[in-house]
Amino acid sequence: MADYIPNNRTIKLEGFAEFEEQLKAMAQGFRADTLARRTLALAARDAMQPVEAAAKAMAAYDENNTDKIHMRDTIRIDSRIPNERDKKSNFVNETDAVIAVVSVKRSAVSLANEFGTAKMPARPFLRPALDSNVDAVLGILKTRLATVIPEYALKLSRRRKK
Repeated sequence: MADYIPNNRTIKLEGFAEFEEQLKAMAQGFRADTLARRTLALAARDAMQPVEAAAKAMAAYDENNTDKIHMRDTIRIDSRIPNERDKKSNFVNETDAVIAVVSVKRSAVSLANEFGTAKMPARPFLRPALDSNVDAVLGILKTRLATVIPEYALKLSRRRKK
């Protein structure tokens, strides 16, 4: 797995080969995609909650806008097995089992805020939300995987006995 480098800080990710072997052994006789959805995707979604909260806090908010939906109200977390479109992204590897994304409804306003325009400077909120919460995301992911995987393994072992 590639290392993630937020704000010139490298985060070393280790132990994934052993983790993958454990998941493969657990999934024998069951669909691997179901296993990934019920464990990895669930843990990844939970881990991204601090990023979602930070993005909502940092997103631009127009208090005078009373008739339209606010951009921050469209921020959401999506956690899934990568599809073919995802794999075309520079941020998704062919070997990624699950991805979790905090996103905002794609519009001219959201793109202009995050990246700026020729007339308006960027006021990013998604990237800083992730950068400032990397440690929290990794901590939650580790904790959730430590609980979700054994729970699901127990459930699978009960099914195997039937």
